[in-house]
Amino acid sequence: MQKSVRLASLFVAAALICVGCGNTQQACELTALSITPSSVTADHAVSAPGDQIQFFAGPVTKGQCAAGACLNCWGQTWTVSDTVNVSISNENLDNGTATCLGKTNGAVTVTATAPVKPGSMQTVTGTAKLSCQ
Repeated sequence: MQKSVRLASLFVAAALICVGCGNTQQACELTALSITPSSVTADHAVSAPGDQIQFFAGPVTKGQCAAGACLNCWGQTWTVSDTVNVSISNENLDNGTATCLGKTNGAVTVTATAPVKPGSMQTVTGTAKLSCQ
């Protein structure tokens, strides 16, 4: 059941990518990333998917663009501040999925980093908090 929900979510995300990140030529500038959920807790002692949280990156833009509906389509890279107790995926099928490997001592920072535009060396970031109990 959980796998079919995740698969359905991927199809919805792909549709949003097509709509929100299409071939439109607009005056649009990526200024930051908004990460959802912004603060969350998972239990490392339960089996997947109970020990996992799916994070999504959305664009914060300046100018006129229709990219506001686009999630996880800016080519972001995910990192966590505690790599001992938390892992996060950058793979296509589970991009942004954090897994609690152990109990954290407070909240861990989850960061998404993306180029301002494709091929750009200039980047923007967004952060969220994850606690593992």
